[in-house]
Formats: sequence, structure tokens, C-alpha cells
Amino acid sequence: MISTRIFFATAFLLLLGQTGSFGNGGAWQTVVPLDGTATASPPKRATNVTIEDEKLVIDLHQEFAAVEVRYRMRNTGGEVAQDFFFPVERWPPSDGEDAGTAETDLKGYAITADGAELKWETVDAKGEKPKPVNDPQWGEFEPGTRLWKKSSIPFAQGQTREILIRYRSPYAANQSSVSDDGHSSEAYFRYSLSPAATWKGPIGKGKVTVNHLHPRPEEITISKPKDRFKKVTETQFEWDFQNLKPTLADDIKIVVHPAYDTYMTRGDDAVNYEDQKFRAEYVIQADRYFLQHSNYDAVASSTLPPHGEKKYEVDNIKGIQSDVTWAEGAEGDGIGESLTLTVHRPLPLDAIMIMPGYRAEDATLWSKNNRVAEMEVTLNGEHTFVVAIPDDNFSALYPIPVRGYTKPVTAVKLVIKAIHRGSKARDTCISHLELRGRLSQKPNFNPAR
Repeated sequence: MISTRIFFATAFLLLLGQTGSFGNGGAWQTVVPLDGTATASPPKRATNVTIEDEKLVIDLHQEFAAVEVRYRMRNTGGEVAQDFFFPVERWPPSDGEDAGTAETDLKGYAITADGAELKWETVDAKGEKPKPVNDPQWGEFEPGTRLWKKSSIPFAQGQTREILIRYRSPYAANQSSVSDDGHSSEAYFRYSLSPAATWKGPIGKGKVTVNHLHPRPEEITISKPKDRFKKVTETQFEWDFQNLKPTLADDIKIVVHPAYDTYMTRGDDAVNYEDQKFRAEYVIQADRYFLQHSNYDAVASSTLPPHGEKKYEVDNIKGIQSDVTWAEGAEGDGIGESLTLTVHRPLPLDAIMIMPGYRAEDATLWSKNNRVAEMEVTLNGEHTFVVAIPDDNFSALYPIPVRGYTKPVTAVKLVIKAIHRGSKARDTCISHLELRGRLSQKPNFNPAR
């Protein structure tokens, strides 16, 4: 069996307790399914504070959305300490061994008023509870929990204040596995505008900007609300509004990654688990079929010598062993060092899947060592392009799309052109690298279920 299943759509896995038992598999939901615009008061008590202007910016990265929302709020009444509730829904934690390590909340939530940081606490939401989610294979998931991040904002009579909220929200999805089969629903981000209806009057004016920053902007679809956003550029969409009293129809859902399935390879692509030399699996996205594998020979321009029992040899990138990495051995930051792959299964490439740093059980090794920031890619000695890789702490392989080249690839050369500097060591690391080849027809496989 492949011991580690790579899910590229989400940042963390949150296992759920189910009513039934699983045979060599399971089902789970990932991360935070919903957050959104602040409300004045969950019980809808009267308020004299109105939103004169709201500017929401959603930056869609590979594994998370970075959100910034700015409000200009005016108190139309007397002096008040105004309650301010920011909504978050999260899946219930698992009783399993991973329950203590899974992310169950927004990351880096912070709120300021006129530049001064405010305190906040998490409180249970009142009213209607989330409904269970039904999975066609595994049945009903437990419903999530709705929470509020509560702050108190003092307003003098007639005062106008600037409120700023920033956070990161990993994408949500339903996922399951049986034996070596993996299944993931679409990965999405949801932002609820409707809670703003509790403030006095409508939102005077507002703008929502969505920036597509992850490497496959063509995968992104704004599925809700319909026909509100206009395309500004290939990677930016905007929605301007005035005097909006938001309803559920105004809530936002963005599909960031498509649904996919993974299956064990067969025939010439099968992995020999008695003498495993590479990883491989079929990946199916609707009517698109891929073979993702590390069936290649790798040569490095340099390699860091062993440190005690730790070895940094180039075959570590093939992903057969966990908690290992390749590290270049040149002086300085490794600029100009390279990997050359001789591919044993030539296919037109859809993407090069890479872990561009030291991913290990000791999570500090990621930031302590250099990560790849820019890489030059050459295919078959004739097609060259340069790709920038953001300095995100990836939990799964980062895709480098291959565009404008359709020949079967027999040779890949990767040259380090720039790095994100490590806090301790200057060794540039790559922990894992797989090739995603395009298949012309659906592969032959036997599903486990």
C-alpha cells in the first residue's frame, strides 16, 4: 500500500467520528466550511451602528484563502460599547488519534479598530444549528458547530470608526478512502454576507475583490452568488454594490479545486510493494485522467553530506520514505543547483508536483531550511519556463502546471533560481517530487468499493 495519500486541495485533515465502522478506510471533512461578515448581535437586538462602507478582499492561494475585510462604521446614536460578532462554522473534532493535531478554526484571526488591536473570544452561536452533510458513499456526517468571534467596540455618540479583520481560512471538502482508493469532493471557500443584515440599515456601499493567486486559476469558479462579479483581469473579479441589505442569496461560495478520485495503478504502471522503487496512482478529475508517479531516475548537481544518521540523497524526492529530503550541497543558498530526471514512463505532462522545502514530522525543519522560491524547468532539453513558488507552509504537493507543451516527456531538468531563506540553515531542500502525466483514455482499475 502507498502509506501516505497526498491530498492537494486542502491544508489539513480533520477526521470525524462516524456511526459505522470502516474496513481499511474512512471518511472525513476538512477544516472550516464557512465564515463571513460580522453581525451586530446574534439575537438581533437593536443597534444604532451602521456600515457605511465595506471592502472585502479574498486572495485564493493553493491551500487557503487569505481574507481582509475593512468596515467604515458610524454610530448614529448615543455612546455605546457595541458587540461585534464574526461568524465561523467548523466541523466537530474527531475522537481518533489525530484529533489533537487537526486545524479546526481560522488561522491568524485579528481585529483592529482605528489601528488598535482588539481582544476577542470564541463563543457558541445561538439559533439554528447546521444540518448534517450526506456523503453518497459514507452516509451522514455529523453537523458542524457555529461559533462567533466576539469583540466589544466602544463608540462615542456619532463616532465613525475603521474596523479591519484579517485571517486565513483553509479550504473545506469531504474526503474518504477505502484501501488505496481516495475520493475528494470539490474544495471550496464560503463567505457569508448575510449576517450584516443585523446592522442598522443597509450597507451603504461595498466592493468584493477575488484574486486568483494559486497556480491553476482555471480551476476556480465563483458558484454563488450568480451574475454579481465582473471579470477585471484573468485573475481578478470584482463585485460593487450600494445600499445592500444582504440576504442568503448574497452569500459567497467559491470552488477552488475540482473533485477528484485516486486509484491503485495496474499493468506496466503498477508499483511493486515487495521491492518499491517509486510511487504511482491514477488521478481522475471528471473526464480527465492522469498518472501521477515518481518513476524516474534522479541525478543532483550536488548533495549535502550525511549528518549522523540523516542522509540527504537525491532519491529521497521519490517519496518512498517519509520524513526525508534532498538537500543541495553547494556553498551558499544553492542558487544554480539542479535536479535532472530521466523519466521511465513518458507522457505529456500536466504538472510537476513538488514539496519545495523540508517537510518532516519535526515541523520546524520547514522554516529552518531554505525553500525553493523560483525554479527554471526544462522539458526534453527544448521547452524551458520559469515558475515562482510562494513561501507558504505547504501540507501537500504544490503543482507546477505545464502549459504549451504536449510532447511525451522523457527528461526534466529543474534549476534553483531563487530561495526563501531559512532561519537557521542555508541548505535548499526538496522533500518530494512527482510527475502528473496526462492519459488519453480512462485507465483500467478495480475500485476497492
